Amino acid sequence: MDSPATPPVVVCVAGTPEERSRLAAQFDGNGVLVIASDPAVAAAFLSQLHAPPGRRPLGDTDVIRVGDLRLDQHEATWRGRLLPLTPYELKVLACLAERPGRIWTYQQLHDRAWDGSYFTGPAAVQSVIKRLRAKLRQARVPVHVDAARGLGFRLTEGSDLRLIGGQVSAGVTAGQ
Repeated sequence: MDSPATPPVVVCVAGTPEERSRLAAQFDGNGVLVIASDPAVAAAFLSQLHAPPGRRPLGDTDVIRVGDLRLDQHEATWRGRLLPLTPYELKVLACLAERPGRIWTYQQLHDRAWDGSYFTGPAAVQSVIKRLRAKLRQARVPVHVDAARGLGFRLTEGSDLRLIGGQVSAGVTAGQ
């Protein structure tokens, strides 16, 4: 059985709201339309499309650390305190923490958390993100799950997480 074709991605640059509206009105709905306000925004989007795919899901001995946030296959802790996350919340957070600052699309997050099951839209991912944000806030974990409108989400800095030159002091190690 053939896998479904990847929908086309059409990227347009339009400087004014009127131009963007005109382009959107002409789109036939076949694929994904991205309308950027300038070439730099379009280039940033395209670089995310061509970013190397994420690693495999966490294995038994893998650990992801972002500041004092520690995640493994079974649990997440902040400064040694267990965070009460569901399996979906843990998988989404692990994906985001793997490369903080990188935009993860709804599809990528869904593939990782739902183990590649059929993607029906962003609602399931949005629901998990909403609950995850609330739990991180409640536990006072100073990392943020920020939306990249129309694209997906990324983990951004808090007081204990500093982005340095586009990279973050996060690491994935084995056996710790």
